[in-house]
Amino acid sequence: MIGYLEGEVIYTEAGKIILEINGVGYELELAGFKKQPSVGEEIEVYTYTYVREDALKLFAFPERMGKDLFEILITVNGIGPSAGLNIINTMPASRFISAIMQKNEEVLKEISGIGPKTAQRLILELQGKLEDFAYLQNLNDRKEEVNNIDEDRQDVVDALTALGYKISEINRALREVEFEAQQNVSEKIRLVLSHLGKER
Repeated sequence: MIGYLEGEVIYTEAGKIILEINGVGYELELAGFKKQPSVGEEIEVYTYTYVREDALKLFAFPERMGKDLFEILITVNGIGPSAGLNIINTMPASRFISAIMQKNEEVLKEISGIGPKTAQRLILELQGKLEDFAYLQNLNDRKEEVNNIDEDRQDVVDALTALGYKISEINRALREVEFEAQQNVSEKIRLVLSHLGKER
């Protein structure tokens, strides 16, 4: 499977480009690009390979986040690559995720081809998956602002995910547990573990 490409754009049309790499041209369908790449431009993209008996397509994303969200979208029953591409090209990822988490069908229906039933299905099937996804993205966005408390929190998350807990349940526990200033990371992990044990 092709996951990443870097090369020169040698052809472009609405929503598509051909990227030349070492004498081979890859036709890519664009997802999440703010502007159409120009001929002669050197770009790098993350790609998703779609393979069926009668089709082979490469979808290109400017950032890894877009590809990851796309792969989550197409796990929804009735949402194929074309519908996933439409969602990503129509609405910013942050607004889409917010609509899912807030169960806001009206915002989702702003996307062409999504009616009430599809909006409900997206909310039902994606809430848990996007809770984890949004949490991870939020951590990445805040890397430069991390303080000691956040570092301890990340250590707790890393330790508990290594034990097999889901990020969504760890995050819920962290919202409900109160830490004391003098507690070290090990003590915080034990406290969250104790809380998780009560929930199960």
